[in-house]
Amino acid sequence: MKSIILTFAIVLVNSLAFSQGGPLTGKLVINKGEISAKWDDKLIFEFNVKNSGNKPIDILEVIGSCECQQSDKKNIQTISAGKSGIIRVTVNISKEQLKNQLVNGVINYDKSVIVVTNGKKAKYQLYTRANIRIIN
Repeated sequence: MKSIILTFAIVLVNSLAFSQGGPLTGKLVINKGEISAKWDDKLIFEFNVKNSGNKPIDILEVIGSCECQQSDKKNIQTISAGKSGIIRVTVNISKEQLKNQLVNGVINYDKSVIVVTNGKKAKYQLYTRANIRIIN
């Protein structure tokens, strides 16, 4: 009886351990290079990610590292095994939040975004980068 319970416990643990989706793969860094923008313009970063696992993965939360970053509501999604999804982050070129990073008229924008999942890896870090020349 003990061996049956032990066997069942091993099978249960293995099935739980391997029932998680992921990993997420794809372009996890977007560098827009040199761009020009005005204060309060919006800059959109779209990450095309793929669930490279054999089980679905849920995107539970997308957390910006700056108040200027906003996560699209559609980011909360389930990505089927082998399928792709888009994670969209909008950056508000906010004078209040980014002016202190302005050097010679350019903001060296380099911020991360954390994607929280229920997959094998619980968190992924995506990067949003650009050299933003502020124009009047």
